Amino acid sequence: MTSATDIITYIGIPLAVLGVLPILYTFLSSLLTTYHIRKTLTRNSLPPTTRSSLISGIVEVALPRCTLTPLDRTCADFWQLNPRPSTLRGGTWTIFKWNRMVTGQRLYRVQYSDELQEPQAEIDFEELLAFLLDRGAVPDVKGLHMLRVSGLWTPTGTSLLLSPDTTESVLRVSMPDDSDGILSLAIHWRKSFDHRDPNSLPPSWIRLSDPVPIPRTTEVPDLTSNENLPVYEEKASVHPFTSLRFHLGHRNNTYTITSLSWESLDHTPLAFSAPAPHLTAPIPSLWFTSTAIALTRTKNLPLWTSTIPPSLRPLATHASIPCGVLVLLGLIPSSEAPEWETTYDPLEDVHKQQAKSMALSRAMTAERALSGEMLRAAQEKRRADESWGFHEDFMKRLRRDKERENLREREALGSGAVKGEIVAERAVRWFVAEGGMEAGAGLAEIVEEWLLGMVREEAQAVAGCEILERWRVWSERGGLNKEDLGALKKEKRAFCYAACVMGLLANACAKEESSVALDMQECTRVWKNVRVG
Repeated sequence: MTSATDIITYIGIPLAVLGVLPILYTFLSSLLTTYHIRKTLTRNSLPPTTRSSLISGIVEVALPRCTLTPLDRTCADFWQLNPRPSTLRGGTWTIFKWNRMVTGQRLYRVQYSDELQEPQAEIDFEELLAFLLDRGAVPDVKGLHMLRVSGLWTPTGTSLLLSPDTTESVLRVSMPDDSDGILSLAIHWRKSFDHRDPNSLPPSWIRLSDPVPIPRTTEVPDLTSNENLPVYEEKASVHPFTSLRFHLGHRNNTYTITSLSWESLDHTPLAFSAPAPHLTAPIPSLWFTSTAIALTRTKNLPLWTSTIPPSLRPLATHASIPCGVLVLLGLIPSSEAPEWETTYDPLEDVHKQQAKSMALSRAMTAERALSGEMLRAAQEKRRADESWGFHEDFMKRLRRDKERENLREREALGSGAVKGEIVAERAVRWFVAEGGMEAGAGLAEIVEEWLLGMVREEAQAVAGCEILERWRVWSERGGLNKEDLGALKKEKRAFCYAACVMGLLANACAKEESSVALDMQECTRVWKNVRVG
């Protein structure tokens, strides 16, 4: 007969062993998970700080949370990729090398090793965009606009920056894991995307190229004032192509030149910087920076971080130059312009001269019938009348020509307006024919030459900006007046430069990229810091 001892021995003990097996499995699983986690952390250069509960199987991992800043672009590591990026989920920011500062810890409780992830790193959004743009990334127009409009409700996976060949996304919106209401982004980059080097211009920098004569002295002058500028040969045998680079800063909704220097043939900055204090004034600074931004659009080198001021867009696209004014300035022949002026009989003076000749012939015929004192008196009277009539006719012609000139100017000011692109085209023709520019020079080349002239000569900067400001004023009031016309006649070359600037601005405003900088600036204003994971 089976006793209680047998029941406990054959049934109770196996059941007790079966009850302990899950605990043993959890214990062994926890040890194994901890081992895999510590191995993964060591492989990804993270501190293997773990704490596990052998009964519950939960492993606690404390990982550092970092704040990132890009390296200096002169550092070699700035252009290198991290040879050992993190293989953990959320570690896309480890593709590049950064300046890291540990700002805290993120505690993860995981049960399996594949649940482990890298803490998101915090970085200034503007610095992140500048870094990736400097590496060659291209903004995604639709993605940036969606982020500006939707904010945190932007769909996951929305691309913000594209690869240099625009085939892949290199910066996109990611899942908001422990982001605490901060925008979460993910980075994707490959070695094949790197085509830039330290000689490439960083964002917000512009380069202007121009042949500059060789200075007479090889010594590096002290260029702390305009008086110490080197004197250049008028006719140098060699003209090495140098360039000018300058940086645009954005302050109080305006762009200013924060740095400016000449470059050598290999684009290496020279030891001295060209002084241009006159470009820091509000009006020259506005026109110089706006024109430079438009020039980058035209040369297909868009300055993604800057945009043409909204106040200048309608000014550049609005037709505000009457065709009659262009005829008076000699930019358009009368035969090519629409009819706008009063026409006169070209034989009017011939008819008057013929009438005078016939009257003179009749007077001389009548004198033949006279003799003595009467003949002499008649001849003297005829000569006096002829002299007075000549003077009177001369004064009448002067008054008539003056009246017709004033009438022609009034009619020119009231004639139909011409679009800025047409005015710019005529100005380019004038520069090639009479302005000293080489045949084949285009709008961009002329404007680039004008910008460099503004840096070198304050007089050219003042004259050009004065015409551009006049252009703005007469566009706002609805037309030119005689004072404006007189200024254009006096400064014809400056007006042609201004027309080229307006044509360039109009071309730039028509491009889609004009809105990208606005979206980017608004996004960086709203999202000061973002988290990358």
